[in-house]
Amino acid sequence: MLNDDDSGQISTELILLLAGMIIIVIMAMSMYNNYMIDFSAEIEENEVKDLKNKIDELNSLMGGE
Repeated sequence: MLNDDDSGQISTELILLLAGMIIIVIMAMSMYNNYMIDFSAEIEENEVKDLKNKIDELNSLMGGE
């Protein structure tokens, strides 16, 4: 009465496995992208502070305010 047709099961499992892997890769890329954006903003902020400190230091050496 029951038909034991397993011909499409392997293909379906493979498609589900690949879809799961793609979802994991997309999530990892999204998290990595957010991390890099935050990291680059922090680097830029530190670079600007360092540059300002160097300019202030040079200004004080030249007899400025």
